[in-house]
Amino acid sequence: MMASPHPAIVLLALTMLLLFNYHTTPKPPPQQPELKPQPQLHDQTPGWHKGHRMSQCEDYTTYSTKKHKPLSKGELKLPFMRPPDECKTFKSAAVEELITDYGERMIDDDLFQLFRNCLPNTLDTTILWHNNDIESPRTFVSTGDIHAEWLRDSARQLSVYQRFIKQDESLKLLIKGAILQQAEYINVAPYCNAFQPPKGSNVPRKPSSVDKVSPKPDWEQVFECKWELDSLASFLTLINEYLQHSGDYQILRDNLVTNSFHTIAKILKRESTPTFRTDNGKLNPFHYAFRRDTDIGSETLVLSGLGNPLNGETGLVRSAFRPSDDACIFQYLVPANIQMMVELRKLTRSLREHNDIPIMPGSDRTLSWAFQHYADEIQRGVEEYAIVEHPQFGKVYAYEVDGYGGRNIMDDANLPSLLSLPVLEYTTIDDPVYANTRRMVLSKRGNPYYLVGNHLQGIGGPHVGLFHVWPMSIIMQIRTTDDDNEILALLDTLKRSSGGLGLMHEGVHVSSPGGAVFTRSWFSWCNSEFGKMVLELAERKPWLLFKDSPK
Repeated sequence: MMASPHPAIVLLALTMLLLFNYHTTPKPPPQQPELKPQPQLHDQTPGWHKGHRMSQCEDYTTYSTKKHKPLSKGELKLPFMRPPDECKTFKSAAVEELITDYGERMIDDDLFQLFRNCLPNTLDTTILWHNNDIESPRTFVSTGDIHAEWLRDSARQLSVYQRFIKQDESLKLLIKGAILQQAEYINVAPYCNAFQPPKGSNVPRKPSSVDKVSPKPDWEQVFECKWELDSLASFLTLINEYLQHSGDYQILRDNLVTNSFHTIAKILKRESTPTFRTDNGKLNPFHYAFRRDTDIGSETLVLSGLGNPLNGETGLVRSAFRPSDDACIFQYLVPANIQMMVELRKLTRSLREHNDIPIMPGSDRTLSWAFQHYADEIQRGVEEYAIVEHPQFGKVYAYEVDGYGGRNIMDDANLPSLLSLPVLEYTTIDDPVYANTRRMVLSKRGNPYYLVGNHLQGIGGPHVGLFHVWPMSIIMQIRTTDDDNEILALLDTLKRSSGGLGLMHEGVHVSSPGGAVFTRSWFSWCNSEFGKMVLELAERKPWLLFKDSPK
């Protein structure tokens, strides 16, 4: 449901369209594609592993489309998809020990094959550069089939390994290096979501997505520059999880990290500013704009790159794009605001105990004060503007709002999402508003992107169209239910949706038997989410996985 546009908004839109001569051509409705089992692959530079792996190693983009032995002993005969030892980009003894242990205990051999392929996939294939200097390490983590690092993706890819760092010093150093590398990126271009390999790493590059962006980033370092609030929130997730599992609070004193905190505080202040001044209604200066030459509406922003107007005094923070990299309709993106709020509160506690510094030289106010302030304001904004009455489901969380009464009722598979709110540690699965929201987003009547086909159903999103469910959403559905039967049914769905390749994919066609039609054969983020889901089930419901754990 959307509110009627205010006359001032209409006038602003017409004025800016005339000034910038900006227009778009409507696209015809998408046609049902012919079902051919041809995975969508991204162009790669041959020999990307050189300098990191032996020259005979096959590009994993190709390797991940072929079945390798040994096959699982279960019904599905799923292949073994880990690269040869000499081709792996990083090895963790602690991760390998756990995989061996689970192999001896898991009931379902097909499920175990998926697990041992997915859990180490980020370490096996995406650590394209790692400087293991003890004092100041650096780590570059690609998203998989693209030679670029997304702040959000890489933080989520590494999240599953945080629990192992007390047992594995090399893994701890790897993740510390990822934190420092992300801090460097944020200090250079805080509005950007994806970055090129560091200079001197000798990792082959793909050309950057050079768009009309203000402020103009350094395209030598930036791969794509979409302002996504969850990118900065995910950086804080990476740090908070590292602090929790390592106890290494010295990292809070690193200049790169403290500078990144100051940068984040500055961006939160800027992007809490509404479109119009609250005292006289005049247009505020804008801090970020994005335009792309494209006929895909979700790949650019309306109003000459500013996006739809936002009301003031809401407490919420603007996000121009979603975690799917699609443009927001209403730029107060609720799941991203919630993730930022949760992570700010965690970081505030750590700063107060270990390294609280002034917002600026001579100020009585500290970073922890600023972060607590923004967390409290976001909480107020969520409670006042994001909880809405749905005619069928009652009180629910909206996906996006604008502070004027406009709201977007939907959910997207990418994290953070409404479905994932308990996983973000914002609420619990039995919270009434969340329970209503979960029922809504997992229904065709409640969520336009809950997709149903002949072989699969689940949440997708506009990023790859109306025919693909993202396995990531099914993983989140498992992690947000206490129903054993629902979990077992969804685990079976995941097993039977890999196209017979034993890995998680970005999207799977809803009417493709066995998941033979999918996008992205090498999508490490989802592989890590699958591994994390199995580890979480092992703690929460071990009787569903292990022979030696009766209920």
